[in-house]
Amino acid sequence: MKILSITAQKPHSTGSGTYLTELVRSFDRMGHVQGAVYGVYPDDKDSFPDDVMCYPVLFSGEAGRGRISYPVVGMSDIMPYESTRYRDLTPEMIDEFERAFIGAVDKAIDNLDPDLIVCHHLFLLTALVRKHFPDRTICGISHGTDLRQMVNCPSLAETVRPYIAKLDMAFALHDDMAGRIKDIFGMDPAHVNVIGSGYNDRLFNTDGRKPRAKGSPVRLCYAGKISRPKGVPELLEALAALDADPDVPEFRLAMAGGCQDEALAGRLDSLPPYISYLGQIPQDMLAELMKSSDIFVLPSYFEGLPLVLIEAMASGALPVSTDLPGVREWIDANVGDPNVRYVPMPEMKSIDEPADEARPGFAAELARVLKKAMLDVASGEAPGPLPDSSSITWDSVAGRVLRFFL
Repeated sequence: MKILSITAQKPHSTGSGTYLTELVRSFDRMGHVQGAVYGVYPDDKDSFPDDVMCYPVLFSGEAGRGRISYPVVGMSDIMPYESTRYRDLTPEMIDEFERAFIGAVDKAIDNLDPDLIVCHHLFLLTALVRKHFPDRTICGISHGTDLRQMVNCPSLAETVRPYIAKLDMAFALHDDMAGRIKDIFGMDPAHVNVIGSGYNDRLFNTDGRKPRAKGSPVRLCYAGKISRPKGVPELLEALAALDADPDVPEFRLAMAGGCQDEALAGRLDSLPPYISYLGQIPQDMLAELMKSSDIFVLPSYFEGLPLVLIEAMASGALPVSTDLPGVREWIDANVGDPNVRYVPMPEMKSIDEPADEARPGFAAELARVLKKAMLDVASGEAPGPLPDSSSITWDSVAGRVLRFFL
């Protein structure tokens, strides 16, 4: 089979980028012929298999000849790298975006003649691909952030909606997301299916895991964008309370991720001694970080289906996470004996922002759950037996995509 994968974002720098990259690698292991269209900066390097035909669209360069003059457009308003918000696109910027990407897709289609086009994110680029190539078989994978943009960008949403509704198939990460896709786009339920998420079991496993020395600090880690929607300010507040609690064992937190939030960037320069900031790290370093951590914490207010929870479980770390809509149900259905510790969602005033009065309570709940997890680690009661994640490798996700088209 010939498959063309498409994203408007950088393919290796976010959860959705990892999702695309790992699907491409799985399709390659299956023997499929492939191409990829994606957005990058001129100095970025890709890590696709050697035989994948690549058609990068360059951002932040001179417009024309497959280039776009402004920074990469991010599906989140705060990305781990310099980016442009969709809500800030002018008609001229959208025209530039359309010319560059559709030109690259047209070239890829001419060279590859794909049997299937897999677009990531049910938003602007996927809609444009459907618009310009109505006779091609096209599916779209939602990562959750696209549904948030449909709320945040009402003018763009009206342009996007009718073309997404014409996709041959839309894939969701879990049932709650599938319901929202049907509601937002008015899609035929038969054309919306759940494929879940996966993880790289070649990287994220317990091979070479570093056990905690008895009496040493409990090792925590966080990985993700350093941003307010990820709950980072409340995480810092919770850790400060735990550091002041005499009943909490000594601990250290390693924090990994890019930061484009100026207010938070200032705080990274004066972190307390129990927190170390690693910046943005590649997947192999993240795997090693998780293998040397006792607890992984994700205090986010909005996610599609966070890969890092699966990766943490597979690496032997105990995950602590916000009880995000749809996530617990999917994990319980697809992971044998999961060990995630959940923090209740706070009252929200928007899709990814808690009510101001709810923030202190959420930080207190996060501290409570983390304290119990740290005490359990210190006593040897956690993390316990390794959960069974064998059914959610990337190869299994790739198989779930292709079974609708083979």
